[in-house]
Amino acid sequence: MATPKSVPQSFAEGEYLTDLIHVSTYPTIDPLKANLAGKRVLVVGPEAISQAMAMSYARAGASYIAIGAHGDLILITAQVKKAAQEAERKPPRVLSVNLDIKSPTSIDNAAALIQASFEGIDVLVMDPGALEEAKSAAESNLDKWWDSWTTNLRGPYLVARAFLPMMLKGGEKTIIFVASAATQCVHTHEMSAYGTSMLAQLRFAAFLAAEHGDEGLLPFCIHLGDVSTSVSAEIVTNEHDRSMFPPPLIADGNEG
Repeated sequence: MATPKSVPQSFAEGEYLTDLIHVSTYPTIDPLKANLAGKRVLVVGPEAISQAMAMSYARAGASYIAIGAHGDLILITAQVKKAAQEAERKPPRVLSVNLDIKSPTSIDNAAALIQASFEGIDVLVMDPGALEEAKSAAESNLDKWWDSWTTNLRGPYLVARAFLPMMLKGGEKTIIFVASAATQCVHTHEMSAYGTSMLAQLRFAAFLAAEHGDEGLLPFCIHLGDVSTSVSAEIVTNEHDRSMFPPPLIADGNEG
């Protein structure tokens, strides 16, 4: 199995699941080969990965794309429209939604706005992320430790709870949780809150499948591979020679 030699073995065992590792988009996941015309997509998350996913859906021809995050979304909205134009797709309707992953009220308001604007959602992608300091449980900060659970599990639960009623009415009924290789292995970085919350996110996806699978719901929980994000910036600094995959590759894999 081809793994970067600098990756700790305990981490690599849960991260690399195939012998062939791609470092750029390949035909099977090329969004230009897809046809998502008429589909309604919501991508939740402030990360570069989330933004790249929204752009990938635009290249794949999705007709309605909502971006839910807390902060200024003007730039990413323009980038999504430009991605569709460069792919020679029909311009999508792009909706930027101020969404605070920790606020039930904010999430409920976002759901109401998207229901009114798009009349539902086919694909819901959730990519929130919080990573506490790399310390043992005994040395951890209580608030920072629990914040990982608030963002990584409670947040996706709140979003799923708010959007499931409209999703179950029709459409593709697909939910994608963007988790981490931490769902499959114990990190050596002493990040117990991040690891356990991501594992819980995986189990939550399984429960949604059990609860609503007979209604056509398709929940998936994926991990990104070896990609740099602002959440992992501290770890990447400590392991400066780790190989990182570009966000567009990860995004195309999600859309594909």
